[in-house]
Amino acid sequence: MTDLPTSEDVRAAAARIAPWIRRTPTIAVTGPGARPVVLKLDTLQRSGSFKLRGALNKLMRLGRDARDGVITASGGNHGLGVAWAGFLLGVPVQVCVPATTPAAKREALEATAAEVQIVEGGYPEADRTARNRAQREGLHYVHAYDDADVIAGQGTAILELIEDAPEVRTIVVAVGGGGLAAGATLAAEGRRVIGVEPYGAATMYDALRAGQPVRLAAIESVAADSLGAGQAGALTFAVCRAGLDRVELVEDAALLEAQRWLWHHARLVVEPGAGAGIAALAAGLLDGDPGPIGVILCGANTDPRKLPL
Repeated sequence: MTDLPTSEDVRAAAARIAPWIRRTPTIAVTGPGARPVVLKLDTLQRSGSFKLRGALNKLMRLGRDARDGVITASGGNHGLGVAWAGFLLGVPVQVCVPATTPAAKREALEATAAEVQIVEGGYPEADRTARNRAQREGLHYVHAYDDADVIAGQGTAILELIEDAPEVRTIVVAVGGGGLAAGATLAAEGRRVIGVEPYGAATMYDALRAGQPVRLAAIESVAADSLGAGQAGALTFAVCRAGLDRVELVEDAALLEAQRWLWHHARLVVEPGAGAGIAALAAGLLDGDPGPIGVILCGANTDPRKLPL
């Protein structure tokens, strides 16, 4: 296994990518259950999600080794992050996208300078295709989450949150493959970090119960495009097992209700997976955790005309 990333890696990543990213705002709201909540709006990040952070850190760490191009697989947000990073740094990018990716994300990717290949199936099939092409074409493969540089980059969102709102005592993140959750545990400076997943994509939840990453037999969730990795990474699992307090599970209906809540109470547009933290809060799953609670709103790449309002 590659050496695990550290909190020092997160701080180095923050300095490295600072000229290129948008420092997104935090806002204090009264959340469901009348609890004080601080929202980190990485929905406003370039590319529409936090994924630009890890992608930029990875491409900058590759340096000249990336000049001939990189390839990745993505359900949408990571691909957009790598495409944006490539645009900013002058690196050619290829993205393998599952056919199940929502049209809004696929169209956003096709509007970038990246070369996009649609792959039949879900994320695992797109991942396999991208890895095969990387080997065949001699390209660097940029993993969506199981990479030390990507994890360190994602953790920079949490550094910004606690700089802007040091009073936060619990940090809540949505979990797909675990890149953001792992980065959060490294950056949290002793604060409690809780992951939230849909029942139909309980990737990290199942891994922690089994004591190792396990492949889900199926991924069935309205948030499958962002939280449907299907298996935790070796690195993300190791970091999360050491530092994550726990993972809570929520129903798809709760994710959709969180989308509604964020629109009606804060006029914020998020994709279903980004509502995971609010869904957990509304379900009472965080009632025993110290506040204020910081929630990372991690993505807004959705068709606003299809919001469940």
